[in-house]
Amino acid sequence: MVNKATVKNVLSGDTVILRGKPRANGPPAERLMALSNVQAPRLGNTTRSDEPFGYGAREFLRKLLVGKEVSFVSEYTVPTTQREYGCIYLPTGENVAELGVKNGWLKVREGQKTTREGQEEVLEKLEQLQAEAQDAKLGMWNDAEKGTREVSFTFDRDGHAFLSKYKGKPLDAVIEQVRDGATFRILLILPDQTQQIITLHLSGIKAPSCKRDNAPADDQSVSEPFGEECKFFVESRLLQRGVKVILEGLSQSGGQTFVGSVQHPAGNIAELLLSQGLAKCVDWSITLATCGPAPLRQAEKAAKEKKLRIWRDFVAKKVDTNATEFDATVVRIVTGDMIIVKTKTGVEKKLQLASVKQAPRGAGTTTANSKSRDIKEVGYQFEAREFLRKKLIGKQAHITIDYHKPAQDGFEARDCATVIVSNHNIAEQLIVRGLATAIRHRKDDDNRSHCYDQLLIAEKKAEEDKRGIHSPKEQPVVRIVDASENAAKSRQFLTFLKRSGKVNAVVDFVANGSRLFVWVPKENCRLTFVLSGVRAPRVGRTANDKSEPYGQEALDFVSQKCLQHDVEIEIENVDKIGSFVGSLFVNGENLAVSLLSRGLATIHEYSADESNYVNQLYGAEREAKTEKRGIWSGFKEEVVEEKAANAGPNREYIDVVVSDIISGSHFYVQKVTDEIAKLKTLMSELGQYQNARPADPSFRPRVGENVSAKFTEDDCWYRGRVRRISHEGIEVLYIDFGNSETLPNSRVRSLPENFKQLKAQAHEAVLSFVKSPEVTEDYGIEAVECFKDFTADKQLVANVDAREGNVMCLTLFDFRKSASAEDSVNLDMVSEGQAYVTPKVRYARGNETILKALQGAQEEAIKRRRGMFEYGDITGNEDVTSTHY
Repeated sequence: MVNKATVKNVLSGDTVILRGKPRANGPPAERLMALSNVQAPRLGNTTRSDEPFGYGAREFLRKLLVGKEVSFVSEYTVPTTQREYGCIYLPTGENVAELGVKNGWLKVREGQKTTREGQEEVLEKLEQLQAEAQDAKLGMWNDAEKGTREVSFTFDRDGHAFLSKYKGKPLDAVIEQVRDGATFRILLILPDQTQQIITLHLSGIKAPSCKRDNAPADDQSVSEPFGEECKFFVESRLLQRGVKVILEGLSQSGGQTFVGSVQHPAGNIAELLLSQGLAKCVDWSITLATCGPAPLRQAEKAAKEKKLRIWRDFVAKKVDTNATEFDATVVRIVTGDMIIVKTKTGVEKKLQLASVKQAPRGAGTTTANSKSRDIKEVGYQFEAREFLRKKLIGKQAHITIDYHKPAQDGFEARDCATVIVSNHNIAEQLIVRGLATAIRHRKDDDNRSHCYDQLLIAEKKAEEDKRGIHSPKEQPVVRIVDASENAAKSRQFLTFLKRSGKVNAVVDFVANGSRLFVWVPKENCRLTFVLSGVRAPRVGRTANDKSEPYGQEALDFVSQKCLQHDVEIEIENVDKIGSFVGSLFVNGENLAVSLLSRGLATIHEYSADESNYVNQLYGAEREAKTEKRGIWSGFKEEVVEEKAANAGPNREYIDVVVSDIISGSHFYVQKVTDEIAKLKTLMSELGQYQNARPADPSFRPRVGENVSAKFTEDDCWYRGRVRRISHEGIEVLYIDFGNSETLPNSRVRSLPENFKQLKAQAHEAVLSFVKSPEVTEDYGIEAVECFKDFTADKQLVANVDAREGNVMCLTLFDFRKSASAEDSVNLDMVSEGQAYVTPKVRYARGNETILKALQGAQEEAIKRRRGMFEYGDITGNEDVTSTHY
């Protein structure tokens, strides 16, 4: 009787296993059949070697039959062994035994009995074919030495060395056994033509387990659901097929089980198993897969959506994309895996990097009760925080909330997110540098980063490169000295910090608007830093401790602007408790000036007058008062004037020379002190220094920065401050004289620190009680020329009637002309018709005599039509001649 079956596998050159049609209640029936009348050389195993040409005979039959549907006739069964013998026919009708003999891989069985009917003809034909093969020296009838192979049935080599040698290289192989859908016994054919039997587990997947084929009778184990179906699925496609195997790693359990991929012309079996719901992805090996994690995850996702086989009860999580994705600004780094961001609506959120675990802290960290406030940190946490700070602080980031971690074990609940900045996954960058690791989630835990595979790949690369925590080197130790621990210690640091000029620093903490804690990386020290020249409102420390008005606003402004940002500090002094006093710059912007201009701080006169930025400080506060910002929102000039008036006359005489004239009543003066001689020496040394050195092409001046500037008229070098930078050039204010001009880049250089020690010598001033036209207005130039005649090349005496910010209100006297309090330059300007008495007179109390003289001089100038009054009274003030003081 002729039957049909599919050849499952070939055991030797004369024996095969036939598989029937699939059944609904399990795998198809199988039967072992040996070819009758012929025999092949035996294959070797762990206890014996191959007979010559045993492997060649098996390969001939394997390539001829495996996976094909054949016809077969069972002829007889040997009672003692229960082995079934018969004939197998190809779909073309060819007898497989005859083909084997014809090609020299089978020989007629010796002593074969011919009792069965028709056997004589069969044996005669086989013997004739054998004789022809012998004459042609085909197959086993060739030289016997060529019929042996070098094969190892057990793996006795160094697994790591073997993997290192062949990792990533496609090797010819034959799948000899399928233990379950993802674990095979494979015959590797190595490049040197030697052969090695190995156990291979498919990378990236896990298939349901199966009961062993040769399990003992008392084995109570059972196959997992879909395990047998998965095994059949693989066997029907790969068993005893020629494939390419890529070794990728070793099993987690140790031993000699390899992890790799099987390449077949029909596709990737791992991907196919996943797409059919016959396997699951596993994290520990998915990054090893040559194809990468993406196609495997995608195949598993498709099976989940269709609820195939092992996913039949799968329920997908509902994801609210509107709530989980948003853009925000990173405002603070908390730890090596946690940040705080601020959304566009101003809401702050604390986020943990999804699927990331920060590097463990090493031993030896300074304890909280240590007497010293110095910091010692062992491990990679400091480096991780610093990496995140440099990459994220102040940057716009795209946030994807991957999952929510509830509160547990004393930890607060938190959102875990993937943070993308400039198209880079920050968690991935952190892990690839060995500054963190990827969390190993449970197999059934879907709460993980949506970029989890990339994190695993990054960790694998960090391990291979031995970076960070994967390095065999000792963990780094970070030591930071607290330079403000006490006054004595701070003075030890003051000299070189002050001498260094502007020093790069990082703001660690903001106590209030004018008090911060900064870290100086170059010196590895931490400072308590106080902004010079300003005082910010106090912030309450507890809920019951009320803050001063605008204290919280000042704190928030400074925190947002510079907390954990790279800044520059310029040390001026230390106070009695060890805090460092100076200026702080964020992107070139003076923080104290910014606070004052927004009305979030007030001038601290003593330190402001000592500051190199005195003019900017007073000008910023005057601007805030004018615009009624912040603290000055309820400021009324009239109240100030009344207080000033009630205070009586101000008698503060100083010797001055006018250094620059802006208008007939607006100018700069230099105080005649011993510092003028120091200025002359400094200018001479500055000129020699700059002329002896070439320009630095990398220098880029910033607004507010003190520089060396080469004055156009005399080609000499002077100290200046950058006011504005535009396409026209760099506008520079000469801080020792008050004049300004716009210069090309080539005439502006950096100012060495030793030339910054002397305070700016130019002081902005106006004439008290009077005002001249601006130079752009009618009579403005004439007023300037008149004022120049009265003041040029003269040492004058000035009474400081008041100060408006950093601008002095002066009454100027030429003592060589007159010592009378009423006979001043102010009066001369009015008498010549080059200035007029201001309608709103400040600081009038106690100066009635001077004001009366000014008013009389103005009436006389109008009457005689002098200067601006040549066409009558142009002040527009009808009451100007009858103002009472």
